[in-house]
Amino acid sequence: MTFAKLKLTVFLVVLPFIAYGQSIVEIINSTEKAVFETRTYNSANLLTGRASGFFLSSDGLAITMGNIFEKADSAVITTRNGKTFEIERIISIHPQSNLVLIKVEQNRQKTFSFLLPAKQSFKQNEELLFFTHPMESDDGMTLGPVKDLSYFPYLSRTGLIDGSYFINSAGAPAISRSGQLCGIINVSRNGMHKVLYNTYLLNDTNWVNINVPVREINHYQNKRETLSPYLSQSILNIISLQYIEAAKNLSKYIKKHPEDDVAYCLRSYARFHYQNMVGSREDMKTCYNINPDCYLQYYFQALFQESQDKEEEARINLNLCLDKKIDFAPAISHLAILDFERNKDVKTAFAWHSSAIESDSLLAIAYYERARLRMQHSSDEEATLEDINKTIYLDPDLPGIYSIRGTIYFTNQDYLPAIQDYDRAIEKDIKDVHAWFNRGIAHYNLGLHQKACYDWDKAGKLGNYDAFKYISRYCKNVKRNVYGR
Repeated sequence: MTFAKLKLTVFLVVLPFIAYGQSIVEIINSTEKAVFETRTYNSANLLTGRASGFFLSSDGLAITMGNIFEKADSAVITTRNGKTFEIERIISIHPQSNLVLIKVEQNRQKTFSFLLPAKQSFKQNEELLFFTHPMESDDGMTLGPVKDLSYFPYLSRTGLIDGSYFINSAGAPAISRSGQLCGIINVSRNGMHKVLYNTYLLNDTNWVNINVPVREINHYQNKRETLSPYLSQSILNIISLQYIEAAKNLSKYIKKHPEDDVAYCLRSYARFHYQNMVGSREDMKTCYNINPDCYLQYYFQALFQESQDKEEEARINLNLCLDKKIDFAPAISHLAILDFERNKDVKTAFAWHSSAIESDSLLAIAYYERARLRMQHSSDEEATLEDINKTIYLDPDLPGIYSIRGTIYFTNQDYLPAIQDYDRAIEKDIKDVHAWFNRGIAHYNLGLHQKACYDWDKAGKLGNYDAFKYISRYCKNVKRNVYGR
């Protein structure tokens, strides 16, 4: 590995890594020994698949991509220092992400270097180190940000990423500035769309036991079929807003799994988003006929109905969803929002959002709604700020969140951090009238009268008529062209 070349390539983003106490070179040295390439072969010893992967423990437990084992008779991994080891068995698979847990054969009780999962998930715009496939990137490494965030059932909070690497980098680990595992890459089969799974998936309840030696997987038809990539690829497509591609992949999956109720439900969701309403309804009907207890169908129907302003029907389906799966966090928070709009029961709404957080600690909307309730109905400013900060960490694009935090700073006369948050609020939504108005007051209290008058002029034009009163009272000695331009 040539560090000189890497240094030139990533000079602009090395500083954030150094700020956490480790240089990028130190992080690479401490983590790359745990990273490998997986290759699978058929009975004729022809290559049938390759992917990236990494060790989770010193005794050879590791993560890679499941689809490459679908037609495999043998498999090996090759570490970054060129050593090759045989894969003993496939332990389990997470079908919705296509991640697979494998056991690598140890030679003479050799222990492997492994990665420790980070305690916190990645955040938007965070710069991460990806150990991408050496055939697809210089030196087998890429630095890049988490561009956006998405939330979808089975995967929880997922990152959207980008970079000049392709399908062989699926299974590659993402390393945080502290040198810990904070995500796992998957790539669409055409290489155009990349997502970052959070490491919480390693401990969720959707893993399916396989526990078969690689050489015997062809003897177990039902287990081999769980390695199909179509389901995980369809969910990846949905997260990337590629709904037609998602429906195509689900159709391929349904051919092999015609009794999978969830697959019809997901295809209904995809079809709804590209306006194939007839197909969407047919899929929902099929899902119900196969399994009337499938909670996801009721949740998706609630989303469809709410988009059509049918809130009462949506509320009914959310209740049905929770009857089938009482701890489904998105439905808990969604129903809490709808019920609060109708009955204004603060205590119940607060309890429901708290319950959603207990079920899924990565659900940003639950922290957001609980923060809004605390802001309006509680004097516990510290807890409110904690919820807001958690929301911003999980999803900084939720509407008005920087305005809410800015207002807390503002009421405590912490004008500089308030202005910084109002700046962010306006950057995200130029029509945030409250941010314009309050930033004007904060500017004025710091003696920045011209900036204050400019802000109030903007707020007034957005409909806040109190802003014109402030201009009349406090901007008499400020030239009109300063704030009226």
